[in-house]
Amino acid sequence: MNFIFTGLLASFLAFISNRYLVSRIGNQAIVYIIPILEESLKTVSCYIFGANLILVHLIFGIIEGIFDYFNNKIAALLAVLSHLLFAYITLTLWNLSNIVLAILITSLIHIGWNYLIGRLML
Repeated sequence: MNFIFTGLLASFLAFISNRYLVSRIGNQAIVYIIPILEESLKTVSCYIFGANLILVHLIFGIIEGIFDYFNNKIAALLAVLSHLLFAYITLTLWNLSNIVLAILITSLIHIGWNYLIGRLML
């Protein structure tokens, strides 16, 4: 059950950090900085607390989806699905290599995802 605590903790820390980064840097942070922060928070917190990586990412995606739901129901669904996809990518890469490479590659994919979604939402 520690995946719930770990997912909530990662979500809380990301929420605070994301708000700060967007207020200081602007929307560019959403594409280029926040994905690295989020992937690091989710994966490192799993490592520290021994939580299930897939379930932590899922909790994180659900929390993000709840916030998105009030503005855009499709974005809410995509938040859950994309973070679940990022979880599988991270876990696969971690098993094939190491945690650092898994976070870096998944962060790059997340950056690409946020860039694409940003372009489509305009």
